[in-house]
Amino acid sequence: MLTLFFVVFLDLIGFGMIIPVFPFYAQKVGLEPASVIFFLGLYSLGQLVGAPIWGAWSDRIGRRPVLLLTLLANAAASWMLAYADDGLTLGISRVVAGLAAGNISAAYAYTTDITTDETRPKALGLLGSAFGLGFILGPALGGLLAGSNPDDIGALARVAHGAAVLSLVAFVLTFFRLPESLPPDKRAQKGGPRVSLRAQFQRPVLRDLLMSTVIVVAAVALFQSTLALFAADRLAVGPRTLGWIYGFVGVISVVVQAGVIGTLTKRFGAANLTRAGALLIAIGLACIPPVQSMGFLLLALALFGVGSALFNPSMSGLVAATAEPHERGAVLGAYQSAASLGRVIGPFLASAVARATSLSWPFIIGAVVSMGGVLLIHTRPKTVVRESEEAPPTG
Repeated sequence: MLTLFFVVFLDLIGFGMIIPVFPFYAQKVGLEPASVIFFLGLYSLGQLVGAPIWGAWSDRIGRRPVLLLTLLANAAASWMLAYADDGLTLGISRVVAGLAAGNISAAYAYTTDITTDETRPKALGLLGSAFGLGFILGPALGGLLAGSNPDDIGALARVAHGAAVLSLVAFVLTFFRLPESLPPDKRAQKGGPRVSLRAQFQRPVLRDLLMSTVIVVAAVALFQSTLALFAADRLAVGPRTLGWIYGFVGVISVVVQAGVIGTLTKRFGAANLTRAGALLIAIGLACIPPVQSMGFLLLALALFGVGSALFNPSMSGLVAATAEPHERGAVLGAYQSAASLGRVIGPFLASAVARATSLSWPFIIGAVVSMGGVLLIHTRPKTVVRESEEAPPTG
């Protein structure tokens, strides 16, 4: 399990390194700011397509081959980014990186293979911490390597090379230290029934929670895809400072999720925390457009970071509560699909809004959208379970 932790950790650091650098790199090859946001959305689109494909393939051929193949693909995408000198190559590199990032489903499947019901929560928590730590250290390391001069194209390419090297290190670690977790006799035999996302949306309470997830995650994606461009334009910051800014948000998220989320959930309940999280996201986004100083920006980002850290785990708990044990996997799968859809919609919407108006408006739209998500969290999730319990038997 420790080996898998380091594999995911290294891969996520490589991903995070690109975040504060990509907008500057893209503009150097001739893309307008609004187009940069669109290209960021290509990564999410690739991830949306890749996740179910790699998950299904890992059931058939094993987890290890999928992890090895996708780590190589990620290294290739970063290498391609380092030498991109036009929009087409840049776009292909982002799509390939997104497709490769779909290996997260294989990593979670690996964890469930090697754990029992008793040890699984702790193992999944360890894997989740690899994501959080990678997202904190990655942007900071990327900004450190790139330096403060956004015009230094060589420094920006150096970050992409560094991300490629980390993916290759993770590949070597997987090849020599990570055994296969799924023996041949337990591999997919045409699996169970397919999950119908449409059927999940026909359940009233679950439908509202899934729609809220799409809406709020789209608002978060609006923020993520626009922040670097906005901060560079409004505060004239470079890649290094942007790396620390993203790291600041990541630290807040990890502190809240690892330190106080359990206590807060016991005291206030998951539904209240989900509403509070979406509301804080909206307030944080609304505070960004008038920013004129770094201090005020960090205050807005602190509100946003706390909100995001409250919303994500609380919403997943609410969604899980709508399901009975035998259907929990399918319901949580629908939740992941809703979140992925939001991550695709957000950057594309931000690109269109920024192109038609300015870099401030995506944050305003995101704030309004997030408030819409608050309104959908209005019913106790146990209603669904009661409905299934009280329904008369059939057949």
